[in-house]
Amino acid sequence: MLVVIRTFALGILIFVTLFILQKWQAYSAFRNAATKLGCGRPPKYPHKDTIWGSDLVKERALAARSGRQMQLYMRHFGILGKTWEENFHRTKVINTMEGINIQHVTTTGFQHYAKISQKDFTPFLGKGIFSQEGAAWRHSRDLIKPIFTRSEISDVNSLDIHVTRFLSMIPSDGTMIDLQVPLHRLFLDISTEFLFGQSTCSLLQPGDSNESMEFVKTFNDALMGVGKRRLAGRLSPLIYYFDKDWRRAYEKVHAWVDAHVRRALAENLSESPGSSDTETGSQKRYILLHEMAKQITDPFELRFQILNVLLPARDSVSILMGNALFHLVRNPHIWSQLRTESISLGDTELTYEVLKSLQLFRYVINETLRLQGPSGKVQRVATCNTVLPSGGGLEGKAPIFVEKGTIIALNIWGLHHDEDIWGTDVMEFRPERWQERRLPWQFVPFLGGARICPAQQQILTHATYLLVRMTKMFARIENRDSCEEYIELTKMTTESRNGIKVAFFAQ
Repeated sequence: MLVVIRTFALGILIFVTLFILQKWQAYSAFRNAATKLGCGRPPKYPHKDTIWGSDLVKERALAARSGRQMQLYMRHFGILGKTWEENFHRTKVINTMEGINIQHVTTTGFQHYAKISQKDFTPFLGKGIFSQEGAAWRHSRDLIKPIFTRSEISDVNSLDIHVTRFLSMIPSDGTMIDLQVPLHRLFLDISTEFLFGQSTCSLLQPGDSNESMEFVKTFNDALMGVGKRRLAGRLSPLIYYFDKDWRRAYEKVHAWVDAHVRRALAENLSESPGSSDTETGSQKRYILLHEMAKQITDPFELRFQILNVLLPARDSVSILMGNALFHLVRNPHIWSQLRTESISLGDTELTYEVLKSLQLFRYVINETLRLQGPSGKVQRVATCNTVLPSGGGLEGKAPIFVEKGTIIALNIWGLHHDEDIWGTDVMEFRPERWQERRLPWQFVPFLGGARICPAQQQILTHATYLLVRMTKMFARIENRDSCEEYIELTKMTTESRNGIKVAFFAQ
């Protein structure tokens, strides 16, 4: 018994000694940085639970459930400053909405930061472009680059058949329709065609009890599971240990993707050596899965690589368009202005160049991205001791020493709602604000640097094309949602919890 007590006491002594040594090393590193670089400490969140920071975690969970998580972040930025520190399950997290810090982490200091390990999400998304680092990430990025070349983005004719089907579903007599699900179906059809070479054609399958809608539902359930685990952090394995619904959802998604993977691998095996990428003398469209299968023969690796691209391809434009319509129905005069511009085009072909020249449409899309962008927050972890340019000291202007292992939470939503940049009407949907010239790193909806979203031009082009077609077809729109406020529904991305309830009129 005495031996056990001594061993236990020795273990405690070693633990305490190592803890003190770690704290001393961190303090020494900070003092050295403070002396050489003038570093200061950022404000700290006043935790009630100073050990685990569970009080803030609970507060955020409640805010997420009520659809106001980003409002909570802005309240804390308003109290603590534009950069502040919190304790998240014993991990130091520095929250920042300052453009100079966001620019540093994604560009000049890029080599000092890495994506956070997403072990909890691996069962669903596996390893792909959004989770990989270094050479593996560069290889994945090189694989997908060809689908975002100028020639591929310029091919807007491929959208026509799907958009025409979508528009035919919308009543033009003022009958209310919730466009949120139809938009998801539209861009599922579009994305599966250019990624897999075969569209789901979900818009041709009426009702909710069909294979495509089952896929949409299970995909959404899988994303919801990821969002819950991201919010729970380190505690997610414990909290969701008995959650079998998530596994059933992502396994159904995997089964759907695997069927296309098997087809692509079989087609590559059947191709004769030296066969060209041309057919009857014309260049074939670049099909990502088919090209990936030429380099990746492992079906599981191929599944996760294509799934990492399908996720943003399906959601980015549909959510962007849903959010744009959410604001346009509450500002019908802007719809009238857009219609005037689209009608003035007459029978002009909607080429990439024409769409890019439509200034008012781009203003509307930019303002939508500012108010509700594709990503409210991006996290990186410091891979070594380093420094953030701003946020420390009494005035919040001094550099901040960042200890290895610290998480930097880049709050893009905060940057896009900063009154010092956008004015006191920051919460208003006002596209005309984009007539003013904006400085770099004040508006980064697709982030920046090496990991900037490669699909940004495609997203903007597809959104503009659909908005032009809709404003040409419908003379006016009316809101049919009793709630005027935008309430967040957070999965991996954020969309309107109340849907997009609208009425369209041909005249």
